[in-house]
Amino acid sequence: MEESDIISAIDRAHKGIGQYLEIMDLFHNVDVSVDCYFQRLFNAFYRVRQRKREWYEEYYSFMQKNKSAPVPFEKVLDHLKNTLGRYEPSFSSKLAATLNPHEPVWDRFVLKNTGQTAPYYTANNKFQGAKEIFRNIRKWYANYLISEDGIHVISTFNRLVEKHERITDIKKVDFVLWQTRA
Repeated sequence: MEESDIISAIDRAHKGIGQYLEIMDLFHNVDVSVDCYFQRLFNAFYRVRQRKREWYEEYYSFMQKNKSAPVPFEKVLDHLKNTLGRYEPSFSSKLAATLNPHEPVWDRFVLKNTGQTAPYYTANNKFQGAKEIFRNIRKWYANYLISEDGIHVISTFNRLVEKHERITDIKKVDFVLWQTRA
């Protein structure tokens, strides 16, 4: 990735970086299961929309319960299936990445950048497929972070973003890649 592309991506990501830092500050300081401001910021940042009240209650209660012992994507995915009967790989990843910021997120841009294809929603084995895809996303990030491109993205981010030390390398790459989508 060219330096100018990285700089442009970071410039476009500045608002989102600020939102993310505020979310993570609040996450550690409020009860997310009842804090409407946190939930509103999180929902806007991660585009969580059009869910029933019960979904939001379960989602944020589970997040709050697991603050001190973060659970991985796979456990969140299973929990939302078992409690809500829902297949939610994207929102499961966002909850897991909030609990543990060293986890990647799942969205269509991450799938594209990592060369993954989501299982069909109607597939019988979609939960197992999603777990395998997420393992592949983790591997992709692990390799990218130590690659020449990954190191360049991270060093450029660190040079241009205040408070960069509060953001994990995975999230730094995520901000840049999300802004460079086609």
